Amino acid sequence: MIQGILSFSFNLNEQETGEINPEFEPIQLQFREDSEFGESNYQKMLIENDIFATYYQQITGLFGRKYEYSNIYFGTLKETPYQIISYFKQVSDGSQYLTISIFDLDDEIELFRDIITDMTDRLDGLFEKLSLAREKKQLEKITNLNIRLKNELKFAIFQVDRLSNLDNIQKVALIYNNKLRLEILDQLREFPIARERLKQKLQNINPTFNLDILLRPLSELNIIRRDWIKGERDEETGQIKNRGEYIFLIKDIMLVRTPSQSTLDSLEETKPNLYNIYKKKVDKYFAQYDPFKEPMEDKQKVASLLLNPDIYDFFLLMKNHYYPTKKIPKIFSEFAVTEVLIKNLTDLGILTQIEDKEGEEWILLLTDLKPITIFPEYLLPKIREAYKFTINYQVAKKAYDLLEVTYPEKVEF
Repeated sequence: MIQGILSFSFNLNEQETGEINPEFEPIQLQFREDSEFGESNYQKMLIENDIFATYYQQITGLFGRKYEYSNIYFGTLKETPYQIISYFKQVSDGSQYLTISIFDLDDEIELFRDIITDMTDRLDGLFEKLSLAREKKQLEKITNLNIRLKNELKFAIFQVDRLSNLDNIQKVALIYNNKLRLEILDQLREFPIARERLKQKLQNINPTFNLDILLRPLSELNIIRRDWIKGERDEETGQIKNRGEYIFLIKDIMLVRTPSQSTLDSLEETKPNLYNIYKKKVDKYFAQYDPFKEPMEDKQKVASLLLNPDIYDFFLLMKNHYYPTKKIPKIFSEFAVTEVLIKNLTDLGILTQIEDKEGEEWILLLTDLKPITIFPEYLLPKIREAYKFTINYQVAKKAYDLLEVTYPEKVEF
């Protein structure tokens, strides 16, 4: 959960004696509505030592004060239990700004990279204008720019909050949009694996991962179980082997495309001429579509779009409606461009545009997206084979028991 986004300017405060007293001056401090922190006590969350430590991380490689420079830093605070995404900006006159987005330790902050990056793109020019207005002492302009900065930070917090409350379809997208989660699925499709062994394998891909965060959507979707294995005593050494937590796959999952039956039914009843054109397009698409042959790259692109709040809101709107191109409702944020949303979804075969006999262009859902869960029957012989070489009797038995017990369980989407 995001706690807030805090923006500072870095001032050297050079004195007549030549000494300097560097400080970070707060410009705008915005917090989640129900956060326990505010302008009067934000130092309990972000203390000065951590601000300077973050600043020094980001100015490494900076060789002067008279050119533009910016970067983004992902890290964990040392003095307080939070993660950050920090944006550093030096404008052309040498003025420096630091904008720190603060998250709880169990947040998957990579999920919010695009939102924060979009915010920083807009802050780039804003900080340049603010520095110029400060230099010329244009008080009214400074006030207006501060209001704009405040609104940018508030909007980013709003966007992060939207993306923090994922539904089950978006949790499936989390799996497909993450290389490590796909690797976990591939491992579990072979046989159950010890937590420590899984960590070793994933470290070869990304040494800074958090396994509990990676496993969270798999657990919430009821795809895996985590259980403790007592292990067995080695007769020769007397030591306990194979003890620890193991991860078991109890359902497999796929993100597939289906025809939008609600769109077909509605068009057939209300717009038969448009229905005939639309149905031909749908039939042509699905005559060539095979969910088992769809490239993983395409699935990952779709997953990425589902994790964009504006695109996902638009997709949900189109699941049960269709519109003339000129009359699409404005349900998304003020920064979303309708034409870009349509292009993104059309390029991936989710939306289609059709012109009716009167020459009016319509936007419709070409393919709906539906996660489906599958009982992993293929695991049964694999577990038997793994018992010979890789896993012990306790793990194999637990795997069979879990598959039997969880067989009737379903996941609702």
